Amino acid sequence: MDTQAAKSHFPRSQWIPDGVYVVRFRSPLDQSGGVVTVRNGRATGGDSGYYYDGYLEDGPDGPVARMLFVRHRPETISVVGDVSRFRVVFDGRIDGALYLLEGRMDRAPGLKLTAVMTRLPIEIED
Repeated sequence: MDTQAAKSHFPRSQWIPDGVYVVRFRSPLDQSGGVVTVRNGRATGGDSGYYYDGYLEDGPDGPVARMLFVRHRPETISVVGDVSRFRVVFDGRIDGALYLLEGRMDRAPGLKLTAVMTRLPIEIED
């Protein structure tokens, strides 16, 4: 695959730079955390029970993250309950060194999910 074509496949967010981030999730049901790598607009990562895959784009007032969460360990229950696969669209804002995201699940739009991302001092090479 042409690397230039791969880089342009996802819209790149001007709000969240490429890097490795610690992410903390919280819902009314629970809280957890994981790691996300942002590269050329793509966001991938995971934790002990789920992997995350999605992309970032620019919204009118901040970043937008469109993410898919898929359970890889059957006994794990996520912060949104006993769900094996779900999508969340997050709207975000920046507060100093923190990236604050708030979203809703596709299957339960009434359940609010928040994510706080903090960038680690790790450089990603092309």
